[in-house]
Amino acid sequence: MTQSKRFLAVALASVALLGLGLKENEVVNATSVKVVTNHDPYAKPQQTKDWANAKKYKNYLPVQFLGINDFHGGLERTYTANIDGHSYKNAGGAARLASYLNDAQGYFKKVNPKGKTFRVEAGDMVGASPANSALLNDEPTMHVLRQMNFSVGSLGNHEFDHGLAEFHRILIGAKPNMNKASKYGYTSILKDYPHQNSKIQVVIANVVNRSNGKIPFGFKPYTIKTVKQGKKSVKVGFIGILTTTMPSLTTYNNYHPYRYLDEAKTIAKYEKILRNKGVKAIVVLAHTGANSADNQTTGASVDILKKLYKIDPHNSVDLYIAAHSHQYANATVGHTKLMQAIYSGAAFDNAIGYLNPKTHDFAKNSLVGHVYPVQSASAEPTIKDDAKVAAIVKDADKRTDALANEKIGQASLAETILSGRGHSLYSEESPAGNVAVDAQLYETNKLVKEKHAKYTVNFAMTNTGGVRSDLVVGKDKSITLGAARAVQPWYNDLYVISMTGQQIYNVLNQQNYNGETRYLLISGMKLKYTETNSGANRYHVSEVIDNATGKPLDSNKRYNIVVNSFLHDGGDNFTEFRKAKLVDNQIGKDTDFLVQYIKDMSKDGNSLVAPTADRKQKQ
Repeated sequence: MTQSKRFLAVALASVALLGLGLKENEVVNATSVKVVTNHDPYAKPQQTKDWANAKKYKNYLPVQFLGINDFHGGLERTYTANIDGHSYKNAGGAARLASYLNDAQGYFKKVNPKGKTFRVEAGDMVGASPANSALLNDEPTMHVLRQMNFSVGSLGNHEFDHGLAEFHRILIGAKPNMNKASKYGYTSILKDYPHQNSKIQVVIANVVNRSNGKIPFGFKPYTIKTVKQGKKSVKVGFIGILTTTMPSLTTYNNYHPYRYLDEAKTIAKYEKILRNKGVKAIVVLAHTGANSADNQTTGASVDILKKLYKIDPHNSVDLYIAAHSHQYANATVGHTKLMQAIYSGAAFDNAIGYLNPKTHDFAKNSLVGHVYPVQSASAEPTIKDDAKVAAIVKDADKRTDALANEKIGQASLAETILSGRGHSLYSEESPAGNVAVDAQLYETNKLVKEKHAKYTVNFAMTNTGGVRSDLVVGKDKSITLGAARAVQPWYNDLYVISMTGQQIYNVLNQQNYNGETRYLLISGMKLKYTETNSGANRYHVSEVIDNATGKPLDSNKRYNIVVNSFLHDGGDNFTEFRKAKLVDNQIGKDTDFLVQYIKDMSKDGNSLVAPTADRKQKQ
């Protein structure tokens, strides 16, 4: 090759690489994408030492991204937030979150007076919510997010809890059709609630209608925002992504109308489209999990980013806001910052960088991201609750108090009945979980008798994820409607199905299968299991006893079981349920059955006794 031809070949190769949209002065080897776990030793942005020097980038455009994920209607919910080895008690609450976001934005603006802030969220804004949001179908949550100026968001699996159409209704503030109360769990107080457009632009790139391949409800795969400063401007792109595991996360009727496209391939498709439009600063809002612990960051989000780099080593994804796993995460994958702020507003993401108006991308190494706790007023008294958000929460409390505080029964002890969430109870079995599944068995058999049906129900099963909180008991031993609905907020349909004894063994052995941690709550039976420590199953169920007979199940005999619609459709990958025969689909709702069960157990001076967690015995 002549020297001139060699020069031309090098020049063409350089042009080709530029066309691929390389990050500023950066090339990443797709075969060895590095994952570096970042650290968060500080509780506030003002304390952080590694922000890029604003003076160094005085000719650049400063930009900030404040992110949350998995809010789940947590208007007042608090818990201990564990961030990079630091524990912050009583973290969270919407009014506290709003003030912390304002404080972080205020500090950013102090250092960068002309800077631009985007407030973003990565799905599960609603669903599995406490009573003050759930009794109003999570509309107070959307009011709160609007007040906090969240502008761009994506979908999570819980946005599908009552069907995507219902979420779209509350997103845009449309009035509910009260004739559909039985379908969506509308309460009478919802009718007079002020319905309001959230002003959040939802972007979702990998969810399409099964019927026509189009993205539903007019959502867009991405949006482009412009950051301006005088005559200078740089465009920033936002792509929305939802986990493709949806068939295991919600009911058939909710997930089946849509197809869920590969996350990494979809990101690669749209970030290329954005680059072709001159957009090289790109943020992905993804409802996919991540976890940083012991100086390692793992999870679906890491795997997706690694796959993205294999597809396109020169991709221009700068920031990836993760969600879904409810864990803390902060890492750099390749050149991409990956962050997840636990859940329910107990923490928030704060990423700050500087956009180069010449390259239309972030200046190299200027983007820095951290996760911060939302501390309680007693832990951080200098930050006051946001008054406007607090007023929305107070209004929701006032509207729901009469229903939420309605006494429906009493417990035998003035002690909260614990769920498995955060308490690490035996095999994920829990007293509150056992109450919920006992309620389904008892109330179904009561209904069967009332209907004079020609069958009885032997067992009940539900997924541990169906029990969302402890069953709170008052000091006077009272149990309220709000407490019961917090345990099971789903309003799932219940079905009676028929399975052979062998099929029951099969489904119980789908617990903890192939490295996935999932459990079933059981009623009407007890089981014995061994820990295998090998093969696909972590545990092996060796014997199942029918409480009614005291004998092991007959592999060939058929038994009737009540399950929720989620399990009926094979949710949580309990696929054996799909092979069952349907006996009755006109049973009722899980939330209603729990409420009625507490009432029934409290009749004639009786009290609800917390069941012992002894239904799964390790051999």
